[in-house]
Amino acid sequence: MTQRYSSIADVGTTMGQAAAAHVDVLWRDVMRTHGSVEADAYFRLITGEGHPLGNLAILRAADDTSAVEEAVMPLMTLSQPTAVLFVTGVSASVSEMLTARGFMAIPAMPAMAVEIAALAPTTLPEGYSFFRVTSEADWAEWADTVASGFELPRGLARLLSPEVQGAPPEEDAQLQFFGIRHQGRIVATTMLYLADGLAGIYCVATLPAERGKGLGAHVTAEALRAALPLGYGVGVLQATEAGHGVYHGLGFTDVGSVPMFIRMPDAGVPAETSSDAA
Repeated sequence: MTQRYSSIADVGTTMGQAAAAHVDVLWRDVMRTHGSVEADAYFRLITGEGHPLGNLAILRAADDTSAVEEAVMPLMTLSQPTAVLFVTGVSASVSEMLTARGFMAIPAMPAMAVEIAALAPTTLPEGYSFFRVTSEADWAEWADTVASGFELPRGLARLLSPEVQGAPPEEDAQLQFFGIRHQGRIVATTMLYLADGLAGIYCVATLPAERGKGLGAHVTAEALRAALPLGYGVGVLQATEAGHGVYHGLGFTDVGSVPMFIRMPDAGVPAETSSDAA
């Protein structure tokens, strides 16, 4: 059986790297058949969608200029926004190289971790209910909510949703989808990805009209609590600026970071590009 960490102390000094690298593991798994190229040093995805997370390279080394060159060159031919992420930091020389090629450094995404048993309690307003998404009748709406909540192209949200990934009902499924329903609508979402001994949280999205009610915190905490009986004691994510404070309130701490560069052919930088959106 694959090792499942029961505490942050069990992960040890590699906690920051493990939390940052979890997004690389996810992308290599769920996007493997969607126009991707996978190498030891990098993973590249080109979907043609109009968002940096739809056309990106994820690098495993901080200073491997040849790998960066190989990974990034196809992105530079695109008319869509692109991104480059580093899961073990980035060197000054690589940063300068990307800047010279038209990429702009944006604030690194905090890589965060929490011991699931110590998550702060959360509640829902009356009339709202948390549920696991397994019925095919909910798959398209779940993707719609992610697209609306994060202002993602519908095509990109779909690739990360049960519409494409499926939603097996087994309690120990590696990929699980959750939502919050209100008045018959899915108003908040999250995705749980179990890999490398850690429970990863992604796609935490809330419809704009439903924000400020604690839905994001609740859907995150409850999804992680579903992993606890399976032996996963540590939850990880890579936070957006908007979600960072929410996760701190749940008990997450910053353990690392994911440096990120984006290239906007028509200029302009989107406010939210972090991977808890993806």
